Amino acid sequence: MGREKETEIFKKGIWIKEQQGVLTVGSLDKKNTDVMVVPDELRTRLHAFESDMVEALYGESREKFQPGIRDIEHLFRQLKKRFKDVQLNLSFDKSDEKPFICNFDRVFSLCEKLILSSISGNSNPIIDIKAALVQDHLCMIYRDSESASNPSDLGPEFFLIKNRLGGSVQFKKADKKGSYYDITIPSADS
Repeated sequence: MGREKETEIFKKGIWIKEQQGVLTVGSLDKKNTDVMVVPDELRTRLHAFESDMVEALYGESREKFQPGIRDIEHLFRQLKKRFKDVQLNLSFDKSDEKPFICNFDRVFSLCEKLILSSISGNSNPIIDIKAALVQDHLCMIYRDSESASNPSDLGPEFFLIKNRLGGSVQFKKADKKGSYYDITIPSADS
């Protein structure tokens, strides 16, 4: 199965249910009504996993999902996982305790495209992303050590920032410090 199909399954969701003595699985995608039998080997792993899931749903340490509220530190952890072979320096000043509301996929995709623009070709830069929440806005400064990212290659991403996220982006070139992007994205509730 391709990576794209795997991602679809997790984004749309699945259900697992015991029916007529067998464990079955299906997609929550209304277009896919197939119900499949879970193979014995996977069934064994799922039964072992069941107690952890019960704890996640009903245990003392459960955490309620709040759609829209973004944990920037979580976003940075996901970027570190995605780009484990890239020298990423990520910092987040969370002095503003107000929740930041945005579309996780759009902000993650934006950061992903910026990083990819810096590591394209033979470039192996050190990438710094500094973020802070200031007056209900996510403010990010993105810089790579080799100034490899070219703003002319990021037109769709800048369109996303301005027109879909309601933010702004500026490309700045400093004499000895190289160049950087200054990105501001307002919280969706502001």
